[in-house]
Amino acid sequence: MTHLLEKETPFVFSKECVDAFNILKKKLKEDPILVVPEWNLPFELMCDASDFAIGAVLGQRKTKHFQPIHYASKMMTGAQIHYTTTEKEMLAVVYAFEKFWPYLVLSKSIVYTDHSALQYLINKKDAKPRLLRLSYDSTPWFADIANFHAGNFIKKGLTSQQKKKFFKDVKHYFWDDPYLFRIYADQIIRRCVHGQEAFDILKACHEGLTEGHHGANLTAKKTSGQVEVSNRGLKRILKGTIGENRASWSDKLDDALWAFHTTFKTPIGCTPYKMVYGKSCHLPIELEHRAYWALKHVNFDLKTAGDHRKLQLNELSELRDQAYENSVIYKERTKKLHDSKIKNHIFNVGDQVLLFNSRLKIFSGKLKTRWSGPFTIT
Repeated sequence: MTHLLEKETPFVFSKECVDAFNILKKKLKEDPILVVPEWNLPFELMCDASDFAIGAVLGQRKTKHFQPIHYASKMMTGAQIHYTTTEKEMLAVVYAFEKFWPYLVLSKSIVYTDHSALQYLINKKDAKPRLLRLSYDSTPWFADIANFHAGNFIKKGLTSQQKKKFFKDVKHYFWDDPYLFRIYADQIIRRCVHGQEAFDILKACHEGLTEGHHGANLTAKKTSGQVEVSNRGLKRILKGTIGENRASWSDKLDDALWAFHTTFKTPIGCTPYKMVYGKSCHLPIELEHRAYWALKHVNFDLKTAGDHRKLQLNELSELRDQAYENSVIYKERTKKLHDSKIKNHIFNVGDQVLLFNSRLKIFSGKLKTRWSGPFTIT
């Protein structure tokens, strides 16, 4: 019968609709009947999903048996019908909480659903973004690492492989009460954040008066030549330090990136690190962590902090302008060197010449040339 409520659908109350209507009246008159909620008891929520609809029942156990308080169901949209089984089950839970929110707020609630489908969602690390938006976890992602550094506590139930990965990752973090910090390959120390604080930081970095993606284009090329050049540099570093065995390249990729970012580049006249942060990178032996200590002892007023920030922005702008000028000079030198190798030939009418096609793709080892002709000058 729900199809009769759709837009531009002819109202035909067929025999199937009559039978469904009679069954609905019969079920509503039979037990279990709806009861009034008692706010001292926990609420129980039963959710389920089919191929084309989702439903939920809210109830309580005033006796040994479950007694319903409210029913809710809806048809899926055209996009939701194509969801996987796991996504449909999670959609039913989210819909139920949105529907029965006035009952569940500030009350203890128990959710019943198909456990096997949602267990897949919890255990799958590379879940789809839609599932990640539906699921919510109030526990910080770095809780296990913080517990290890703060109290030498290791989460129970880990397999040997999970423990190996945990101890491999945990060495990059350290605890400075009350915050957890991580040291990256570029030797930048960053504080671990979670939840609303992360969104507040992103908002401040994008909506501030001096923040945002300055000079970014609305559209981008399919491929970037600069990225390909950078990748070749990283490949050369990995080959020189590790060798041709690519199985362990991923383990040393952070170190290769750090080496690439701290290497002097002739076209810009400085290192990529200095281009971004406005200062040279500290080597590991020169680095001494005083971030939180400095934060507690520095007491700038708003005017002094604002003037200091403006000075930093001006210095960074001057550095980038200088890098742009160095890049222009480098390109002019490269063009001059290339043009010096080109001989200025003089051709006359009737001479035969060959045409060189630099864009022609030739597979290595094939007996083919980029020269074509001869052609006669007229």
